[in-house]
Formats: sequence, C-alpha cells, structure tokens
Amino acid sequence: MALFALVTAAVPATANVLTRAQVSADCSGYKISVAAKDLIIGKTYTISWQINGLPAVVNDQFSFTATQTTFAGTASRTWAKYGITLSGTYSLSGTATLVGHNTIPIAFSPSTLTCAGQCSAQTTSTSNFNGTAIKPGSYIWFNANFTASGIPSTGATVFFQGSTIQFTADQNYNLSAPNAEITFSPTATCSSYTFDTATNTWQTIVPIKGDDEIFLTGLTFLVPSGFTKVQGNVTWQGTMSSNVAGVSMQWKWGAAVYTTFSTNYNTLGVKAGHQTSCSYNNGDHAGTPEGIDPMSGEPFKDFVIGGARGGGGSNWTGSWSGTVGAQCQD
Repeated sequence: MALFALVTAAVPATANVLTRAQVSADCSGYKISVAAKDLIIGKTYTISWQINGLPAVVNDQFSFTATQTTFAGTASRTWAKYGITLSGTYSLSGTATLVGHNTIPIAFSPSTLTCAGQCSAQTTSTSNFNGTAIKPGSYIWFNANFTASGIPSTGATVFFQGSTIQFTADQNYNLSAPNAEITFSPTATCSSYTFDTATNTWQTIVPIKGDDEIFLTGLTFLVPSGFTKVQGNVTWQGTMSSNVAGVSMQWKWGAAVYTTFSTNYNTLGVKAGHQTSCSYNNGDHAGTPEGIDPMSGEPFKDFVIGGARGGGGSNWTGSWSGTVGAQCQD
C-alpha cells in the first residue's frame, strides 16, 4: 500500500492546456481567439498558430504572463502583414499550440473565403521641419491624415503599413510608425478610433462619405539626449492598400512638439475626423490629441510648444506637408 501511494503521488496532474482556438476571417485579415486552463500564475506562456490554405503559410504568435490559472485572449492581424493578397477562393485550416504543451485544431468561421483582389501603392511624402530647436525630453507627435475616393456604398477598408519616418539630426533616424486600418462603414455615422496594442495598429472607423481629414496614423517620438536640429528633409513613406480596387487616396502629415505627452495611444484621445468625430465637436484638425494627461489632469493640448512643423499655440498637429496621391493598383 505504501508503494502504491508513492507511485500515484509522483504522477503530475494535467496542467498548461490550450482548450480553444477560433479564427474569424475575412478578405482583409483575421481575428484569433484562444483560451487555456490549468496555468501556473506568474509563468510566461507563448501561443503560436499556423494557418494553411492561403497563398503562403501564416505563422504567428503572442506571449502572455498568467495572472490566474485560466486565460482568454484575442489577436487581430491583416493578411498584408504577411505579404499576402487574397484573390480567389481559399479553404482554411490550421492548428494552435501552447508552446511546450499541447496543440489543437483551429475552428474557422468561415472556413472558406472568396475574395476580390486587393490593390496597393507605395507612397512617399517629403517635407521639412522649421528652425526651432527641439529639447531632449520633449516629444514629437508625428501624425498623418488622408481622404479617399472610389469607396463603394458597401464599404471598404484602407491600410497604411510598414511606414517609416526618416531624418537626420545628431544621427540618422529611421522611425517605424504604427500600422493603420481605416474601415469605411455603411453603418457608421461618425468617426472613431482604437489602438490595438497587440498588432501595433490604429483602427479607425468612418462613415462611407469619409471626411476632408481622416486620421491615418501617428507616432510619439521621445526626443533623446544629444538631439540637435533636424537637418534637411523629413521623409515619411509606406504602403497604402485597399480591399477593393479603384480606390484613390490623398494624404499629408504634420509634426508638433509637446513638453508632456504619452506613448499610450488610447490615452491620447486622437481626433479621428475633422468634421465627423464621434467624441469631439470642435474645429480641431484630425490627429489632434484631445485627451487628458493622467499625471497632471491637464489636456495634452496645453503642453504644445513650437518646433518640428508647429509654432505652438493652437497648432496641435503642426502644419501640413504637401498632399501626396496614392492610386490603388491591382
């Protein structure tokens, strides 16, 4: 009896189990929902997944630290993140893995996608900064907005991905801006945004009619020690695309300097549309940070100063660069 008790005590209980993996997909991207149980609190886990049946195999993952013995989470991705354009019919299959533990099949909804071709265009905008010195410890708010034509009555989604901002100061800088996903929705009556930290993506929803300024993307840059005046051009480039053909975009950008700002983009309260904003009924430009600094309790707009492409005062986005066109090509 004693030997039996010793053996059964040595057999570990089942732990660290991925119990659910579901993917909802459309022609622009997908959302994966996962759940796990019997986790060890304080341990960091990685969930990876593979999706088959597309022009290329999709492999991705995210990590989390367990705060309780169960976990449920989601992640959203665009197909363009993997360099995939969907044009045709695809039967989806795949698996998800709690790395080091177990693998389960993914349940897809729908399991078959039929997509019209996505179109894309490389685009570059070059401008410059004014001569005002920018002190280390301050923040540059880079922000871009656009208009679109050719949006069908059923809606469309526009993407701005892989964009970088390049300039020279005390050294050469090549800043990566967050991606953007703008949905023109037949049911939207005003413009709003959220920032998806998992995918580093600004997600904006606007009415079909659009606006004369729709927020595109923005980047907070903390000015480092040793920073000097920006010399020469500032170039912002990236890839614009749409999930429908025939869409044309016109975009421009600004940059303003703040003494206090935030890298928590959901705190900034960015105005999503010049005239159609859901939250801010004022004349401020799209891209204006309308939020409140949680530390001081003061509006971020109170901390704007001269520099970059702005003169301070009420110039919260900085003056606009020239407008650049991007014709979406099949």
